[in-house]
Amino acid sequence: MLIRYRRSEDGKPVAKAIVYTEAEHRIDKSRIDPDALRIIERLRENGHEAYVVGGAVRDLLLDRRPKDFDIVTDAEPPRIRRIFRNARVIGRRFRLVHVYAGPKIFEVSTFRSIAKGTVGNEYGTMDEDALRRDFTLNALYYDPLEAVLIDYVGGFKDMAAKRITPVIPLATIFKEDPVRMIRCVKYASTSSFRIPFMTKLAIKRDSDLLADASSSRLTEEFLKILGSAKAETIVRGLSDFDLLRHMLPAAAARLARDGALRRALFRDLAELDAYAADPSREKRLSLLLSHFLKAFLESADGLVADTPEAYQEAVVQARLLLAPLNPPRVELEAAVLVVFKKLGVSPLQKPRRSSGAERSRGERHGGEHRPGERRGEEGRHLRGVEKKQAAAESEGARRDDLPSDSAPGEATRKRKRRRKPSQARAAGGDSGAEGAEKGGASAKSPRKSGEKPASKQASSSPRREGKGLEPAPGMGESSSAKRRRRRRKSGSGGASSGGAPSGDSPSQ
Repeated sequence: MLIRYRRSEDGKPVAKAIVYTEAEHRIDKSRIDPDALRIIERLRENGHEAYVVGGAVRDLLLDRRPKDFDIVTDAEPPRIRRIFRNARVIGRRFRLVHVYAGPKIFEVSTFRSIAKGTVGNEYGTMDEDALRRDFTLNALYYDPLEAVLIDYVGGFKDMAAKRITPVIPLATIFKEDPVRMIRCVKYASTSSFRIPFMTKLAIKRDSDLLADASSSRLTEEFLKILGSAKAETIVRGLSDFDLLRHMLPAAAARLARDGALRRALFRDLAELDAYAADPSREKRLSLLLSHFLKAFLESADGLVADTPEAYQEAVVQARLLLAPLNPPRVELEAAVLVVFKKLGVSPLQKPRRSSGAERSRGERHGGEHRPGERRGEEGRHLRGVEKKQAAAESEGARRDDLPSDSAPGEATRKRKRRRKPSQARAAGGDSGAEGAEKGGASAKSPRKSGEKPASKQASSSPRREGKGLEPAPGMGESSSAKRRRRRRKSGSGGASSGGAPSGDSPSQ
């Protein structure tokens, strides 16, 4: 056994904590979760203290395998978040960090101070953190790397004596947090520890404070009780200390009036404990709740019936029975359905009963599909065919918009080359004048049905460069280009009418 010291105000060494070695505490290090061990190692590598604390240390000392491992450190939540990328900071008042390792979640908290009492949220030192714990058996710190147990409040001796001793004074421990009364009874029931006489008096004195406790925390404690494999003993203890009346008022009132219901409930809770103690069984919340609700729903007259309405009414009654607790709605509905099935009723799985007329129509059709069903199938088939046809037509229209010997980009460019209406009229006038000079009658003759105008034929004909095809006169020309072409045309016409120049005349 080792002793940790601290300096007093006058500089003298004062014993601060007792450090128990592996030979003294006899904790099997192999029972530490490997992922929890890696989290502690990572915190140590980054210059921080880290220990396993709380219920995990209590279970290890009782030679049990812990369900979860809570870790405490001097690193603050933002620092923990930077060290572990697979972590998330939770909580608004008490900020904690959840570190994820596959499907497992490890809760990492920071040392708290007692500067503002045991419910404050100030960060502090390890010895202050120990003094704000509820009971001494929860104030033990285990270092898995050095295999030592650190005890600031005498918790190791209290566990050896099987005694539950509060760390906080009895005058304030339950007033600051009434849920601690439930936890005290739970620890006594699950560990076979005794509660000191003065602590019992304090619980009975402050039991009324439980009615004002947070419903979410009460729900959390109740669900832990159902899965503890000690539910019968804990519920009996809560009833003996008059805590069940404030935790579950409606259920406690019915238990007080009906002795047969009380016996049936504890019988079902004993079956629940045997079920929860088997590690191979599934621990779904709905299955745990069903064991608690079964006796209450079965004892109600006419509540369990083979109708959906009876099932809905049973869900409402179960919600009222558990008030002010608020378990998840989906799990509560599933728990009521489990109870109905245990009693041989399945209200949500009833087959559809057909009427007499429908049965006669089915017989006339020789057991085949009824006409309405046949029409429904044919309608679905026709709708599918129509959708396919519409898709094929739209695809064909899209392909028809493109020339067969050109790519989509060429078709876009050809559409851009089409003349404006004003240009088409000017080009048409020029071609008409030109045709009149040449004596062509096609410009003035009416076109046949289905025949395109010359301008449209020129514009619609594909223009292929390098193939000897020239565009129609005036096609795509600007106004200045048209004027130049007209001047050249008029100049050539004048020369032809006037003959050759005088210098070149043959008569000379």
